[in-house]
Amino acid sequence: MKHHIPDHVIEDVRLRADLVQVVSEHVQLKKSGKDYKGLCPFHPEKTPSFTVSAEKQFYHCFGCGAGGNVIKFLMDLEDLSFIEAIRKLADRVGVTLPSVSPSPHEREVQTEREMLYKLNTLAMEYFVRLLQNPEGGQAARAYLGKREFDTAVAERFQIGYASASLRDLTAYLEKTARCSRAQLEKAGLAKKREHPQEYVDRFRNRIMFPLKDARGKIVGFAGRALGEEIPKYLNSPETLLYKKSQHLFGLDLAREAIRKEDSVLLVEGHFDLVRLFQHGIANAVATCGTALTALQIGLIRNYTRNVVLVFDSDAAGQAASRKGYDLLLEQEMNVKILTLPQGHDPDSFLQDEKTEKFMEQVRNAPPFIESYIKETLKQENIASPDGRIRVVNRVLPMLGGIKNHLERTEWIKFLAEQTGVDAGTLLAETKKNLISAGKTKNVALPPPRAADRVDPAVYLIHLMLAHTEAARRIREQVTLDDFSDPLARTVAGTLFRLVDEGFPVEIGRAVDRIENEEARKLLTQIGFQLIEFENPIKAAQDCIRQIRREGAENKIRELKTQRNKAMEEGLAERSRELQKQLQMLEHSLAVI
Repeated sequence: MKHHIPDHVIEDVRLRADLVQVVSEHVQLKKSGKDYKGLCPFHPEKTPSFTVSAEKQFYHCFGCGAGGNVIKFLMDLEDLSFIEAIRKLADRVGVTLPSVSPSPHEREVQTEREMLYKLNTLAMEYFVRLLQNPEGGQAARAYLGKREFDTAVAERFQIGYASASLRDLTAYLEKTARCSRAQLEKAGLAKKREHPQEYVDRFRNRIMFPLKDARGKIVGFAGRALGEEIPKYLNSPETLLYKKSQHLFGLDLAREAIRKEDSVLLVEGHFDLVRLFQHGIANAVATCGTALTALQIGLIRNYTRNVVLVFDSDAAGQAASRKGYDLLLEQEMNVKILTLPQGHDPDSFLQDEKTEKFMEQVRNAPPFIESYIKETLKQENIASPDGRIRVVNRVLPMLGGIKNHLERTEWIKFLAEQTGVDAGTLLAETKKNLISAGKTKNVALPPPRAADRVDPAVYLIHLMLAHTEAARRIREQVTLDDFSDPLARTVAGTLFRLVDEGFPVEIGRAVDRIENEEARKLLTQIGFQLIEFENPIKAAQDCIRQIRREGAENKIRELKTQRNKAMEEGLAERSRELQKQLQMLEHSLAVI
């Protein structure tokens, strides 16, 4: 994998940057033997299958197969190029990088990223200036003033205004950034119309909110209509920078407060969040009208496990809170819900009430399950058997999703008290449902051992990783053609190159050189399932003999087929030639 960074520099950065420490900033890890385990940040899961080796500095998820070293972890988690990840780690550990020449593809992607960041920053500055313009921003300032948002909080969030003109921003950025209209479309700031064919500003006559990643870099925008434009809220389309499922509004400003409070308030709207900050409540983020996703929960989980849902009191808000709870439960988050008075959201409530009254509601927010059970009870007549059955049937599936057995049992007892249904009956029903769903035990069965594959050449990978001298002898006696499994062949080729270059055969070093994702997964999986050989050298020789025997047997079968076909077609000379080859091969097989 060529990145035009000297190998010794990459190694220096990788060895100085402790993988466990880096991963721990994003994943809650627990010691498991000599390794560490946690919930995978790359896919939703209930049982930890993400495993980190502190000793060998690599990771592998036995759920989704993700694997790599500290560089690969940052690349995948933060959507960085190899060079960006190296730079970030180098800054972290104090290594000075030489001037780096990226590959053509990396250079292209890096250039586009930098252009999009630049365009977003210039657009934000333009929107902010327009909001402050005595004439151009008058209507927008009046709107914010009417809603009692002060100048300080607007500046903190870098709120701006997009004019009603068709091409004001487009013209400004074309001149200032010297960019093309196609680039503006890629940034999500302009869009192409068909009739007539022209590029126009995507955001017009809207209050503008910059959308930022956790590092505070602007990845997109959300615009709130000042007039009757539809939709009321308009977000940037998905771009190279902006993926709506991966961002939470305000996280860049809230991170430290969330960590300090060990709790986060999760609200729906932009103005809800801005209002909270204006009232000094900084441990909050917003989903901004989109459904909560597993990736967003992963972002929250980096800072706390405690979530208070503060969604609108209307039917849509309550439905969103239920969906959000299901996802949060899957990620083992502790969830409470703050139900505001009918007709209120956090923005309107804080306008009408004092901050302390809102915070009192936060402190007294009940666990989501308690609230859900009580709301369900209100909707049914539990004096009747049918009513009690309907309540139980609605609540039990949610209780079954609770992983902690003790916690689940306590909530079943609570449900029993509220409905008058025997707790033992509810426990038995829940157990029956869990058994049918295959959830009675939270045990993740490991995938088949790589060494159990039909291809014995995979044993050679185990041996090369386990023993230096075995690796050298295997390299001398085996060719890549001996590996019938293409993924194993790719991994072996990388290990062979390490031997040829005089480097130790290590997983942390090898993963950077493997571009094939599936081959990389195979390597990290093998790394956590390494076989202990009593005599590695003898084991290597036995494997090599077995591979050669199987190769010879396959060739014999192939030659017999060709000989028989030649005989059927009356090709006597060809048949005799193949028979000679067969005899020689069968003789060599006898001495293997």
